[in-house]
Amino acid sequence: MLTREEITRALTAAWNLFLDRPGAMRGFDVSVEGFWRSFAAVILVVPSYALAVLAERQLSAAIDPAAPVPEGISFLLQNALGLGLDWVALPLILALVARPLGIARHYPEFVVARNWGAVIAAVPFGVIGLLIVLGLVGGELANILMFAALIIVLRYTFLIARRALEVGLGFAIGIVVLDFLVSLTLALALDGVFATQ
Repeated sequence: MLTREEITRALTAAWNLFLDRPGAMRGFDVSVEGFWRSFAAVILVVPSYALAVLAERQLSAAIDPAAPVPEGISFLLQNALGLGLDWVALPLILALVARPLGIARHYPEFVVARNWGAVIAAVPFGVIGLLIVLGLVGGELANILMFAALIIVLRYTFLIARRALEVGLGFAIGIVVLDFLVSLTLALALDGVFATQ
């Protein structure tokens, strides 16, 4: 179980990294135990993720009222699987190629920063999702806000890669693209699997 002190320290470091403050990486626990414990940060992502998923379902229903609305156990299972697989996919892929890519030394720092950074990155989507679910935002404005949040998060992912891995501009952009493509591929694959249910 994550402690309050541990969460506060890690999220402070993640926020400092978001602001690109010097020395932000020093705030993370990058020990072996800290590496594995950082995966528990997914618990803090769940509320924002759930709001974003509910908002997406609401927007889809508004676009095509005749389309079936996903719900029930299948809906919960698809999204739980989606979050879980997305949480571990990139770390697993990079673990396999870290040595050939020359990033093995900084791989643990990247994973720790990415895991805690995901909590910060999920917040804009959660807030926008809440506004959509409450009916305060909809249609085009919702899409514009989601797109703006995506741009902010992609920039943050770039900073995490650049600072944690200590790599150049092109390499960091490559990590951002890989992360985005992995998430997109998993989402499409799960959509395909659950569409046949």
